Amino acid sequence: MTSDVAESADQSPLPGSKVLQSTNRVIAAMTDPWDHPRTAVSVAIMCEWAAGRGIPVDSVLAGSHLDAASLTDVDTVVEASQELAVIRNLAAVTGNQPGLGVELGGRYHLTAYGYLGYLLAASASVRDTVHRGLYYAMLTFAFSTMTARIDDDHYVLAFEADDMPQAIRRFVIERDLTAVMQIQRDTFPDFDAVPLREVRFAFPQTSVGSVDVYQTYFRAPVSFGCARNEIVYDAGYLDLAPPMANAHTTELMVAHCDRIRTERLHHTGVAAQVRAHLLDQSSLDLTVEEVALHLHYATRTLRRHLEREGTTYRAVLDEVRRSVADNLLRDRTIP
Repeated sequence: MTSDVAESADQSPLPGSKVLQSTNRVIAAMTDPWDHPRTAVSVAIMCEWAAGRGIPVDSVLAGSHLDAASLTDVDTVVEASQELAVIRNLAAVTGNQPGLGVELGGRYHLTAYGYLGYLLAASASVRDTVHRGLYYAMLTFAFSTMTARIDDDHYVLAFEADDMPQAIRRFVIERDLTAVMQIQRDTFPDFDAVPLREVRFAFPQTSVGSVDVYQTYFRAPVSFGCARNEIVYDAGYLDLAPPMANAHTTELMVAHCDRIRTERLHHTGVAAQVRAHLLDQSSLDLTVEEVALHLHYATRTLRRHLEREGTTYRAVLDEVRRSVADNLLRDRTIP
């Protein structure tokens, strides 16, 4: 590894995030898919935000197979498809106004990420938080793909969401980019200590009034119609030490984050496709042959993919049934 991405001497080596040679100037990038299960925290944040705008929770959760009671249960697991359904609802009921994702993203504090939040706050340098944040992306709620690079004397974090539906792409980018900014602000409460230089968005400026929303939150120059969605800092930002850095806590949190990431990796890929399809059905008596036909797999091929991911169709079906049953038991309107 080159000196550009050298790790701090007082901490254990960082996990193997996608680090390229310094000649490419890319220092880290997300490698895990966004289609993974997550806690209910993000959906709860969106419901609380919507409630503050007078939007009923039922409207936000429509079609997600989630209910308000399940959002308070620490054991609730939310599929990516379910959170996307909530995002679509929010975009629809708010008219998908520019800047709403910024308003929402500011609610994603460090505490929303559990062990990962503690790990980022305890890391020895911003450079470490960049590597760890992207490596443990499965512990976040991001639908954007992020890449960190050095451009001359600037550190740039870029966001892409090309695989998101066009109707919610801007909303997703705004939310994810602002959520990252909020993590930075929670880590460094002294705003002037962070050398933020510019925020760039690839989508066009829509109106003068909407620009105020961006500038009020970011408190830095905001540009529209750029080549990429990016946050730009002075490169020296990477060497700053978070005020709560603690090597012992870092080691402990890495162990927890590794465990959770491993568990979630087993719930992605083909297994996630099967799970998402089952959750969309009115009946959970589907056979593996029926699901394979819908997903355009031969039955033996589907079984083989699931086996490679460490699971079986029966295990996925039982898990979905338990999840649906738990939600039904919490619904007091059902006799």
